[in-house]
Amino acid sequence: MTLGRRQFLTASAALAAASTIPNVFAQPSGAPPARYPADVWQVVDDRFKEFFLFNTPLQRHWSEGLWLEGPAWNAVGRYAVFSDIPRARQMRWDEATGEVSVLRYEVGHSNGNTFDHRGRLVACEHSPARVVRYEWDGSTTVLAESYQGKRLNAPNDLVALPSDGIIFTDPGYGAHVDYEGHKRPLELQPAVYYVDDSLDEPILLTRELYKPNGITLGPKGDTLYISDTAPSHHPDQPATITRWSLAPDGRKLDNKRQLASNPKEVYDGLTCDEQGNVWAAASGGEGIDGVAVFDPEGVLLGRILLPEVCANLCFVGADRNRLLMTASQSIYTLYTGAKGIA
Repeated sequence: MTLGRRQFLTASAALAAASTIPNVFAQPSGAPPARYPADVWQVVDDRFKEFFLFNTPLQRHWSEGLWLEGPAWNAVGRYAVFSDIPRARQMRWDEATGEVSVLRYEVGHSNGNTFDHRGRLVACEHSPARVVRYEWDGSTTVLAESYQGKRLNAPNDLVALPSDGIIFTDPGYGAHVDYEGHKRPLELQPAVYYVDDSLDEPILLTRELYKPNGITLGPKGDTLYISDTAPSHHPDQPATITRWSLAPDGRKLDNKRQLASNPKEVYDGLTCDEQGNVWAAASGGEGIDGVAVFDPEGVLLGRILLPEVCANLCFVGADRNRLLMTASQSIYTLYTGAKGIA
């Protein structure tokens, strides 16, 4: 068959265009995908099957941190803030693009973060030891830096109340070595405090824990959970999660009850789902590192196992059903059948 000039040019253009179309049947590059279901799920109690999703992978989004902590979700901006403590940076993970960038640097070895009910970021800093709030105009308000004339140890984690009050833990980890802060003697016994704009200094809530660390509210806002990483400095004491009743104004704890205790693992950051289950960052070696999930009475429901030690976690996304975990050098997400509290 003989092609005319116009037919020849048309055919040539079609061939050239076709050569630029990727071969969708080509062998994908990189490691082969893992089979479903992901082997990170560990069901201990059948009730945990409600949260297990067959067709979702564990995703590692970024792995360039030194020690990552304190994730907090901003629903309006669709991003999460987290801390790279040794580098004294607040980082930003964008849900839409998956990109991670530096939000702020030289932020006093920032650790725990949260957004208050007006959308302002509130953060715990190790050095200088203080709790700070970032205002809408870009300025910074120091909410707490001392108690009874003595410097705070190194505020660790926090929750925001509807009244704009803040409850924070102060175990002192950022003052123990020149890595997550600056080494210095602790001036105060580790404690948990309440603070708001009306106070000149925070209100002491409890000193009953050895190393009060992670903290979260229950779904109704009248229950407070706090982890105690006691074994780090008190080897004869177990790691625990303790539950308190919280007064309506946030200034008093009552009805203390130990929810979980285990000599073989340590619980760090905490978050709750809408059913009142507690999702705890856990460490203790292979088969434990990741997340442990307890029902409101302290029964272990199951685990999510990670290849790195998990320090903290929060639910993210429009449906709050995606668990974001800061784990050593990396951040991971996993879709679940649970919904985190807003």
